[in-house]
Amino acid sequence: MEHLWWDLGSCAGGAVFEVELRGSAARVALMEVDDYQAYLDGDEYVYYGGFYDVSPVVLEVPYDGYWYLVVDSHPRRIKVGVTQLFD
Repeated sequence: MEHLWWDLGSCAGGAVFEVELRGSAARVALMEVDDYQAYLDGDEYVYYGGFYDVSPVVLEVPYDGYWYLVVDSHPRRIKVGVTQLFD
């Protein structure tokens, strides 16, 4: 499964990330460790985010935990920038 991902590490609830998409619409998702592994395995998983065709995308970490940010799109057709706005 081709996707772009960032290991955000331990984040406090309320941390905010801005994702700049250039070149394609994409699904942008925040996932906890177990959900990211389920995503990789092709199993059911939970994520926070959605499919976006307008940029920038602003996502807030819903609660304290260890998080991954996943951008699911054709990697050769998209450029992505990620910035943490608030801790």
